[in-house]
Amino acid sequence: MARAKVTPEQILREAARLFAIKGFHGTSTREIAEAVGVRQPSLFHHFATKHDIAQALYAYDYARSPGLQGVREVPDGTPAAVELYQTVRREILVEMTSAYDLRGLYLSALIDEPEFARWHAAYHAAMAHSRAVIERGIADGEFADTRAHVVTEMLDATINQAVRWSGAQRERSMPDDVAVLALRLVIARPSRIPAVRRAADRLLEAAGTPWETELDQLAG
Repeated sequence: MARAKVTPEQILREAARLFAIKGFHGTSTREIAEAVGVRQPSLFHHFATKHDIAQALYAYDYARSPGLQGVREVPDGTPAAVELYQTVRREILVEMTSAYDLRGLYLSALIDEPEFARWHAAYHAAMAHSRAVIERGIADGEFADTRAHVVTEMLDATINQAVRWSGAQRERSMPDDVAVLALRLVIARPSRIPAVRRAADRLLEAAGTPWETELDQLAG
């Protein structure tokens, strides 16, 4: 029986899995080909180099992440607590519904390499914006005085880990649950969190992207 042709998606899935386990530089194209079940020439038919595979994975994540694209889902003047809440739950949803385990792209120094300068710039711009939102919340008195850069790094690590969540961790409530925990790290008055969530829901409803509809992605 003839073997089914390998697809780029199969290659990306296995490569991403190996990058997360062994690191980009610790993974060879031979190992990727073996994981997919093809010879290296078949792999190279789709991706000429291992760097091309990483480029495709970065591009996939960028296309799905408002944060990486620099797209704000809330209008100017939105309170920092509402913006942070929406940012966190959106990026958690993005990672929970990712077809690929992208931890190997971000939880390492790979993104700092010159070949990935475009993705480096997008990633650090997203991180800088999140930090600025937290700093704005501190200045406005919404958030307690805290180390904004530390909170930003903690949230980034949590978002990247979300791709591994399964079972009960994939419940519809998870993006909001994590956003609530994120706010608890910084908000001066935790009793305001339910009102913050309602405000975020109203903004998305007004924009034509109701959050409950967005959560339907988790059913896939």
